Amino acid sequence: MNKRKLLPLLIAACLLLVTLCGGVLAYMFRRTEQKKNTFTPAVVDCVVDEAFDGAKKTAIAVTNTGNIDAYLRVRLVTYWVDAAGNIAPKPSAQILLTLPEGWIAGSDNTYYYTKAVTPADSTTDLLGDIDLPLAQDGDYHQVIEVFAEAIQSQPAQAVTDSWGVTLTGGIISAAP
Repeated sequence: MNKRKLLPLLIAACLLLVTLCGGVLAYMFRRTEQKKNTFTPAVVDCVVDEAFDGAKKTAIAVTNTGNIDAYLRVRLVTYWVDAAGNIAPKPSAQILLTLPEGWIAGSDNTYYYTKAVTPADSTTDLLGDIDLPLAQDGDYHQVIEVFAEAIQSQPAQAVTDSWGVTLTGGIISAAP
């Protein structure tokens, strides 16, 4: 075959191939339905629920306000104030707390709820019997502030790495 006859055949084959590929691609895109990505990000949050009559706290619990299961902990911070509400320059007394079931003590007045709490559920009441020493001079009273934290329960490594706790069967069994 000479070159003059081969060139038109080669051009025709290339045009046929390009037309065929374009048609296949057009068919694929015409037939593909769009899918909506319905991703809901996880929210980890909590709120402290306190019963306070103006002079005495009688209950402290924490509610999981997020949308996934979470472990919860609280830190109790105590200090002295005078009648005007000014913080007194005197050292805080140690909180002596008898823990109810479901709570374990960590260091620095930090308390861990041992089970993961589902969304919209709460821990049990943290305040069992609490003993706060009174000021020797009577001009001050002791205040306890409650700070709560939540962390996702899955993967378990999130809570063990961040808080340094030990999980045994999904239950916090030891706290730093």
